[in-house]
Amino acid sequence: MLPDHLPLLLDHCLAGLYVLSGDRIVWLNARAAEMVGCTAEELVGGSFLQFIHPPDLPLVRSKTGSADPYVVRAVRRDGELVHLEVHQRTVEKDGQRLISGAVLDVTARVRAESAEREKLQHDAFHDVLTGLPNRALFLDRLEHRLALEKRRHQTSFSVLVLDIDRFKVINDSLGHVRGDELLVEVARRLQSCLRPADSVARLSGDEFTILLEDVQSAADARRVADRLREELRVPFWLGAHEVFSGASIGIAHGSAAYAHPEDILRDADTALYRAKAQGRGRCVEFDASMHDRAVELLELETALRRALERKEFQLHYQPVVSLSTGQITGAEALLRWNHPERGLVPPMEFIPLAEETGLIVEIGAWVLREACRQMKEWQERLAQPQLEIGVNLSSRQFQGPGLVAEVAEVLRATGLSPRSLRLEVTESLLMDKHPNVAQTMTELRAMGARIDLDDFGTGYSSLSYLHQFPIDTLKIDRSFIHRIGASDDALEIVNTILALASSLDMEVVAEGVETEQQLEHLRKMHCAYAQGYHLSRPVEAPQFETLIGTGRSWAA
Repeated sequence: MLPDHLPLLLDHCLAGLYVLSGDRIVWLNARAAEMVGCTAEELVGGSFLQFIHPPDLPLVRSKTGSADPYVVRAVRRDGELVHLEVHQRTVEKDGQRLISGAVLDVTARVRAESAEREKLQHDAFHDVLTGLPNRALFLDRLEHRLALEKRRHQTSFSVLVLDIDRFKVINDSLGHVRGDELLVEVARRLQSCLRPADSVARLSGDEFTILLEDVQSAADARRVADRLREELRVPFWLGAHEVFSGASIGIAHGSAAYAHPEDILRDADTALYRAKAQGRGRCVEFDASMHDRAVELLELETALRRALERKEFQLHYQPVVSLSTGQITGAEALLRWNHPERGLVPPMEFIPLAEETGLIVEIGAWVLREACRQMKEWQERLAQPQLEIGVNLSSRQFQGPGLVAEVAEVLRATGLSPRSLRLEVTESLLMDKHPNVAQTMTELRAMGARIDLDDFGTGYSSLSYLHQFPIDTLKIDRSFIHRIGASDDALEIVNTILALASSLDMEVVAEGVETEQQLEHLRKMHCAYAQGYHLSRPVEAPQFETLIGTGRSWAA
């Protein structure tokens, strides 16, 4: 029975089977013939090489007599290219040397592997979320553009780095899904504003970069940046939410003088940093002074990291004065950095840098310990236990998980009463809506410490926030005090704040008092406390102790 069925079985085998003599086909089954779109009868006696894809002929010839499997491309009669996996061996029959083999059609597998390789390669150079080129591909394109610029000097190009305004707020409040939707829509809008020859890529997070080809002038690049900013000011619909955003943009104009593509991107990013420092929705072009400033900031950051261990920080103390008695009731501790080469570094130069790098947490912990230690020493030596010390806390400190325990440990270690400690926070902290802020404030007040709201009235004020958070004191921002006597509006604002504080059972400190006229107005309005240069500049610890010891008074 078997010999009668053998031809049928062989023809229906999944593998194509064949016997060759040299390159001539001696025998093959129907499946082998089907793979190239022919019948067995048409192929017997002919050369199998006629179906091999010409570029693969050297491969086939090199495998003659080899038992190693290999994949070769063949061209079917209808012109379609197929991939065949070949397994063969040499046999001897009646003194004749023959090749017996089997082939499998692996076209589907090869195409799937090729598609996977293409996908991996695409993903390696593209952002998965937006489909835009990523940093690696953008830098590759920028490198080619820079090489072209070095060969021909009659054209130019510009690089824009763009950052979405308020992205973190949107992402945190609406969730990451909506945040991703915003990024995708931003990518789409950016592409719609550019020419086909231009490139847009997503660098990371909410930062995008654009390569503008053949820009005739810097003004042309600025016009594109303005167009992009206008497009991103149009509200976005994220689910059921209408969201307003915008963008800050830094521009670097390319030239053959650049050695590496990373240098151009760095300069555009430096310009972006400057744009964001000026406020949202700005566009800034890079100039060489910015690079010098960036290097200076890097050096400053390095020095800042060493300042604590080298004991370069010191505290100055600005008296807080009771306007009813004229006596000093306490002080605000203000950080100063005495750099060994630069001298006293202005706080506005290093505090934002400390915030940005996270060093403010460690520095702030030192300030808290030193201020409490010093105040306890004064209370005991000068026999004035009623004196209070105000310490500024950054958002990073307040949002950390261990602040309450840290304050408790400092008070325990220094022996300072919690009632002598006033912790100053800004309105922006309340606006951040961090889930730990209200709870942390409540725990600190339960401990006995007081919470003062610094720079009150600078733009974020809301009655709802004052009700939600356990605030003891409002410190009126110096900008309002400065205008007292020059503007009736300023007097009305200060009066309103005083009335508000009274209704909420809060104390008030007027900051930035610089003239006797301002002081008199504050007394007439029954403001309880004041501080400022007219009363005393921030002074070092020995000078402050002298002010207390001599009973310095500012009574009316």
